[in-house]
Amino acid sequence: MTGVEISLLDVKKLAYLLVDGYWQVSVVDEIDSTQTYLTKKNPFHGEVIATEFQSAGRGRLDRTFEADKSVSLLFSFYIEPKRPREDWGWIPLLAGISLEQVLNREQEVFATKWPNDLLSINSKRDGKVAGILVEAMGEGVVIGIGINVSMNTHELPVPSASSLKLLGIDQLDRNIYLADTLKEFANILQRWEKFEDFSEIYAKNSSTIGKKVKVHGSDSKIQSGLAAGIGSHGELVLTDGSHIYSGDVVHLFS
Repeated sequence: MTGVEISLLDVKKLAYLLVDGYWQVSVVDEIDSTQTYLTKKNPFHGEVIATEFQSAGRGRLDRTFEADKSVSLLFSFYIEPKRPREDWGWIPLLAGISLEQVLNREQEVFATKWPNDLLSINSKRDGKVAGILVEAMGEGVVIGIGINVSMNTHELPVPSASSLKLLGIDQLDRNIYLADTLKEFANILQRWEKFEDFSEIYAKNSSTIGKKVKVHGSDSKIQSGLAAGIGSHGELVLTDGSHIYSGDVVHLFS
């Protein structure tokens, strides 16, 4: 138990909070995976599904994601980006910017980690707070997001993680975070579709840029270097000129 009163996801409240947008949200009590649900159907642009509990939640590289009921915000949504497919590497970064900007309204301790995590840094409880999973599907992409909201220490997926509650944030209504994240993402997506450059915005609030990193690629290749910036397709650029399009990043502190 979390020791706090949990507000359940409420489709009527979400509809009210999102009345001016194009998002259409469904809420289910339990599902195997919101990501799997959307990737197995024929979703429409702006379709969102959120749940109180996932029995088979997924992260990147088919990792499992487990959380007790109602302590996390778990949702996936489908969009059809109006940019060339080679630019879609920006999608997880745009989602990260959206999360960072929404959560920093509560407490300015959040920073993105390339390519798909949100961390709390220089805080009372540093660690991973949210993860993002993006999968291409037909003419669009399915974006899955999981945020640790009201978890106590023993409920965290890994000991190095954190949660909004552990950071001392009092606002734990997941309906508000879901609506605010979708609205922020829609705004950023529309600007990006007009070819606004988000590389400086991403770098400003990135925990990765400027750090020495080790990147484990999907092809088992390991690259190390200083992260210098973000390329035109959302890739990580190292100071030696390397462009890394996917992989797991480890921040090196020495």
